[in-house]
Amino acid sequence: MSDTLFDKYGGVPTVTLIVRDFYKRVMKRPNLRRYFDGISMEHLVMHQIAFVSMAMGKTPADYVGRSMSQAHAGMSITSASFDLTAELFRDSLINANVLPEDIDIIIAKVNSLKPEIVGR
Repeated sequence: MSDTLFDKYGGVPTVTLIVRDFYKRVMKRPNLRRYFDGISMEHLVMHQIAFVSMAMGKTPADYVGRSMSQAHAGMSITSASFDLTAELFRDSLINANVLPEDIDIIIAKVNSLKPEIVGR
């Protein structure tokens, strides 16, 4: 029996597939794609893999990066954009055959960060 969702679903290889699928979905949405102008997508993907790994139970020590509020400061991310992004992430988890009850746990972690990400 696995200790974490990260382990249960195969670790970094699976998380990498989820993250890459997620960004393909995001970049098809002009209202979301605009947030990534001038940003190295490969660099972002690497950070997101670390973040999703943590959201799936890998220790926070493995996530090296700015805080959510620092990383998203000045981006003026709307609540609607956050919600759509979370829904696209849910779709990527479904696509990776993550069980519904596990998706709920992961999405709850993501949603807990909404106040730090949405611009005021």
